[in-house]
Parts: sequence; C-alpha cells; structure tokens
Amino acid sequence: MKENKIISVEQINFNYGAQPIFQNFSTDFEKGSFTCILGESGSGKSTLLRIINGLIIPQKGLVKIEGEILSKDNLIQKRLEMGYVLQGNSLFPHLTVYQNMIYCLKLLNKSNDFCLEKIQELLPLVGLKEDLLQKFPDEISGGQKQRVGIIRAIAHDPKIVLMDEPFSALDSETRDKLQILVKEIHQKLKTTFVMVTHSKEEAEILGTNILQL
Repeated sequence: MKENKIISVEQINFNYGAQPIFQNFSTDFEKGSFTCILGESGSGKSTLLRIINGLIIPQKGLVKIEGEILSKDNLIQKRLEMGYVLQGNSLFPHLTVYQNMIYCLKLLNKSNDFCLEKIQELLPLVGLKEDLLQKFPDEISGGQKQRVGIIRAIAHDPKIVLMDEPFSALDSETRDKLQILVKEIHQKLKTTFVMVTHSKEEAEILGTNILQL
C-alpha cells in the first residue's frame, strides 16, 4: 500500500444494465499527482470519475478518500473536498460569472469579503479580468467559460480536482492554452488532479501518471 495515496478504488463492480463496465477493478491515486485516464469510448472513464465523486454507487466494492470509506453519511462533506470540471459548458446559466465562481465557497458559508478576495487572487492565475465577473455565461467565450469552471473547481481549495474531458469542445488553439494553464495550476497548488481524456498526447503533456482503461 502506498502511504501517500489519497484515493483508493477497491474491487468495484459496476454495470450499465446488462453491460459490465468494471469487474473487480482496483486502482489508487497518489496525493499531489496528476493522473490522466485514457480509454476507448465506453471503457468507463467518466463513470470512474462519478464513482470517485459519489455520483454513482458501484454494485460492489468501495471508494476511500484519505482512508475514509465514501458513504451516504459523509458524501456531502467528501464532495466539498473535491472540485469538478465537466466537459463543455457546465456553468449555471442563471448565475453571473462571479456567482458561478463562488458557488462552492457559499456552500461552505464563506463570507462575501472572503469570496471576493479569493476570486481576485485566482483571476490572474487563469488569465481572466474583473470586468467579466458580472457577465452571464452566454456572454463569454467557450475558453472563458472553461476558465471560469476551473476557478469554480479550485476556489474552495479542494484536496482533489476531477476533470472530465474539459477541453474536448474547444478549438485547438484554446485547448493548447488551457492545457498549459492547467499544468501550471497543478504545479502551483500541488493538488491531486484526475482528468479523463481521449487524447494520448494530452495525457502525456499533463499527466504525471496515465491510467489506461
């Protein structure tokens, strides 16, 4: 057993109907690592992220976060220790950019002053300016939306950041810039990142580890 593992997936089984996705599957993720999950369509890449986040419960087996079994009793607490960046535009359309960014902070009952200071600290990290804060998601570009999503995922200082093909809907130039950005954020924050990607090249650029499903 690795002493510095932060996520353990142990002997899980999961089926979609009659289709088996995982059978007695186990894997670990080391604290501070950047693991890219590669695999064919239908191999269970996104499903594995949802299992780690507790959005899907495996039919057998368990997930441990820092040695603690993920269960219905601690699910909300453990989810708040994670950030999640989804594919495409996952922002809340009825909230401003700023309200999207502080969403998890407000769930943690952080003060207005704390939220503003935190976002002002993070904006330069992702290359956004304050004049975007009062806009709505449909008023900004796809690349800007993903940057906002990244801030929302890291603003509450999570122990783990999960990313589900976050750049797949973007043009190649924007995708290249965001890959560099995310790598820099990981190196700066030393947070554990787990990212699903269909691109081996992207996995080799970003990952300290590659998990092939």
